[in-house]
Amino acid sequence: MPVELKSILKELYAFKKNLFIIAVAGIISAACKGYIAIFIKQMIDAAADPEKLKSMAWLGISLAFGIGISRYFHIFMMNMVAEKVSQRLREKLQAKFMRLNLKFHNNYASGAGGLISRTLNDIRIVQDGLRLFADLFSAPLLFIFMLRNLFVLDMQLTIYILFLAPVLAVFIKQVSKGIRKYSISGIEQLEKITATIKESLDGVRTIQSFNLERMMEERLNHQGNELIGMRRRINALIESMGPITEFIATFLILAVMFYFSQRISKGQATAGTLIAFITALLQVNEPIKKFQEAYVRVQETRVAAARVFHLLNEKSEIEETPTAKPFPKEWDAITYRNVGFSFFEENLIQDFNLSIKKGQVIAFVGESGSGKSTLANLLARFYDPQAGEITIGRDNIKDIRLSELRKNIGLVSQDVFLFSDTIEKNIQAGIVEKNVEDVYRAAQAAFAHDFILQQAGKYDTRVGERGGLLSGGERQRVGIARAFFKDAPILILDEATSALDSVSEVQVQKGLETLMKGRTTLIIAHRLSTIQNADLILVLKKGKIVEQGTHQQLLSSAGEYRRLFQTQMGQ
Repeated sequence: MPVELKSILKELYAFKKNLFIIAVAGIISAACKGYIAIFIKQMIDAAADPEKLKSMAWLGISLAFGIGISRYFHIFMMNMVAEKVSQRLREKLQAKFMRLNLKFHNNYASGAGGLISRTLNDIRIVQDGLRLFADLFSAPLLFIFMLRNLFVLDMQLTIYILFLAPVLAVFIKQVSKGIRKYSISGIEQLEKITATIKESLDGVRTIQSFNLERMMEERLNHQGNELIGMRRRINALIESMGPITEFIATFLILAVMFYFSQRISKGQATAGTLIAFITALLQVNEPIKKFQEAYVRVQETRVAAARVFHLLNEKSEIEETPTAKPFPKEWDAITYRNVGFSFFEENLIQDFNLSIKKGQVIAFVGESGSGKSTLANLLARFYDPQAGEITIGRDNIKDIRLSELRKNIGLVSQDVFLFSDTIEKNIQAGIVEKNVEDVYRAAQAAFAHDFILQQAGKYDTRVGERGGLLSGGERQRVGIARAFFKDAPILILDEATSALDSVSEVQVQKGLETLMKGRTTLIIAHRLSTIQNADLILVLKKGKIVEQGTHQQLLSSAGEYRRLFQTQMGQ
């Protein structure tokens, strides 16, 4: 059995009680339907006995009731299981995305749009396939009941009819191969469409600024046409089975009527037998068609499921050792020892060594691509180094529980991400152990309290998607308040003021200076004017330290730092 189908069955097994009800309902439905042909024969043959017909009428009503109720539970329960399995897979994917390291997210070809496509489009295909899973169980069962009826009614004719089965089996197999082939391309194209739509929404300001609306429309139109072409091939293959099966069914009914007409004329069969056989034959067509559709749809489901489980089995996670420790209570330094890290086969950090004493403020400067942000990301374990180690005190950060490590690191970045919620909830950032007074104190320390009180809803003001209803400076101050509220002993400031105007920068810088007091701080700096009071400034070039010292020491050395400083100051 293919791996992806095993994985789906494993997910279904979590709802084994529901599956038991589905199976029982399917058996009852198949048994009731299976008896209808024999019931019709008995009823027609008993036409001359009114009393017997009356008693059989109650049996007919019971059969109809049994079919209706069992069919309801069979289909309803299967649909609900499909809904639950699909939601479980969405939740697993979302949880997986949150655990995958930044290297995976930066490297994923279709970006966030592609991941959204797998979460929504691929799982929708899996869900549609699961809805038909009940038919894969009930259709063969019903077929067996119908086949038994045909053998009971006329064994010789049934054997002749069965010679057509291999022809149908070969045809279905060939159609299934084609569907799997085109499904892969179709799903990948749908992923590209989702990525384009998300890119259009994320970049709407830039698109409008550069008059790129037409270009994005044409890109989506081109991708849509390719998708429609692939779906046309898939639908053509699926629907090609209809004319074949309809032709075979019509031919068989005419042949059966001719066969029984001769036997009835010779007194070798009754009208009841003829009608019962045709009824059973028509009923056989139902499970065959259902099984065909279910089997063919499963091919699409296999493709989508393989993509979903490929992501769920992705190994690009930050792994935590089974013996991981709490964050050390007593530590004296953060140490980088012979750290190396590469990205896209490019060495960003090479044999890097650094010891940061507790309470120190360390600034990293250098041109883009010099490795500044990477060093901070390695400390928070957004990535893991390929060589060397990073320790806090005596403990390798890989041996510290990941949740505790990140709990003790505060982050304020250039592009502060705010959730589409209230200002208060964004400052709390999921930390519910503290009360609302702590939120106010954090905002005051970040110089955010005054502007928050000016909002219509004050702390209950919603900030919009990604904080779009606030200005850049306001977002930064809310981000700083969030770091105050977290109260972590280690702080990372990743170009926290580089995107601000002069007025906003003054307010934000005040908040940052207050925030850094008493904390071990790593500053990734673009504006060198903001790091003049750092205890140590490291100048990086291609992942290596080329200069280090205080602001005054580096200015007097006439090296790379002085050149950068003079360039920014316009000297």
